[in-house]
Amino acid sequence: MELNYKTSWNKKLNYLKSLHSNIALLCENKKVAFLDIPPHFNVGDHLIYAGTEAFIKEHNINVQYRALDRTVNLGIIEKCEVIMFLGGGSFGDLYPRHQHLRESLIKKFPNKRIIILPQTIHFSNDSEMKKSSDIFSHHPDLHIYLRDQKSLEIAKVFSKNSSLMPDMAHSLHPLIDITEVESLNIDTPKIINLRRVDIEKVSTELQITKRSFDWENILEPWDYTYRKYITKLEHFNFLTPRLVRSWKIHSDSLIFRSINFFNLHNTVYTDRLHGFILSYLLGKNIKLLDNSYGKNLNYFKQWINDTDLVEVIAENKDLS
Repeated sequence: MELNYKTSWNKKLNYLKSLHSNIALLCENKKVAFLDIPPHFNVGDHLIYAGTEAFIKEHNINVQYRALDRTVNLGIIEKCEVIMFLGGGSFGDLYPRHQHLRESLIKKFPNKRIIILPQTIHFSNDSEMKKSSDIFSHHPDLHIYLRDQKSLEIAKVFSKNSSLMPDMAHSLHPLIDITEVESLNIDTPKIINLRRVDIEKVSTELQITKRSFDWENILEPWDYTYRKYITKLEHFNFLTPRLVRSWKIHSDSLIFRSINFFNLHNTVYTDRLHGFILSYLLGKNIKLLDNSYGKNLNYFKQWINDTDLVEVIAENKDLS
């Protein structure tokens, strides 16, 4: 039994990672601009970013330009053949700055190939979705990858080139050896209770009495100081390559801290998608809750619903 579920875990993660090779085909022999790198402290976005960089390295993608999520150099982008946007859960009207960046460049560069890496789509306002889809649907070479079936159905009005793809964080596999996957029978659980405190939070009560935390609790004071430094200098385009290299080192440090913290525990309760994905990459026992609009359960059902390591303990009843 132990051997079977560990082998299945490894096989599943190798499969999810392998699917990313389909994205690489769109970048073959082309100069690429990789945009919307996150200069904030949502560890989930950093896992996506790190997974994307691992994917870029593995497939020898020719990235000529990288930029954070506020300022881009249009002159350098003009010299690239492909614009590739970071994946995540920012497609929609919950996080408008990211959507507006995509919209502005889609309008600006109708003759370039544009790739939006795996996203979950959520619009709370139908008129906002209509305005955005009108912009996207006019681009002739726009490719959108979606993390779940519900998002794919919405994406069809944005681009005819829409398809399912697992989250880019899966390209980080392997983070651990197969022998490190946790036992299914834990006598003394050491629990992480990772719960959202932002716009996607839910109020579900658990059958455990342990103080919750969110990604921000992993941060140190110097993290905030460093982000202020990056944000202040980001508007100087000539500094962008240096800032991105520096921020990548900081991003890797944040992921390293998160991995080490998770590895002190064997059981994870979470309503964060990347609390779930990181825990699965680390072979933990996972008690999964949904977020405010169904993102977590939709992803679980699409990609990882055949494992004994995950137990769904709370669906969003408002979505039933």
